[in-house]
Amino acid sequence: MDYSDSYRREVTAKVESGWKIEEETPDRVTLVRREFGSPGIHLVIAILTIWWAMGVPNLLYAGYRYVTGSQRTVVWKDRPDADADDPVARTE
Repeated sequence: MDYSDSYRREVTAKVESGWKIEEETPDRVTLVRREFGSPGIHLVIAILTIWWAMGVPNLLYAGYRYVTGSQRTVVWKDRPDADADDPVARTE
């Protein structure tokens, strides 16, 4: 098996599980998963502020979580197949 086969499989598996490709270079792919916050927190914010702020705090919270709550991982092309399940993959 070639390194590129395991590389393509790993990238495909991550994309199918909800990751999006942020940057692709010849030797690596950077994947990102973003979120807008939990529905429970949005509900609490809505209940507490909808009357006075008309949903603006919910939008601010969603934007904050979209920027700060993102996860990134890098899949390297020349990584040996034995390390494919290694939990040391860079995730931020």
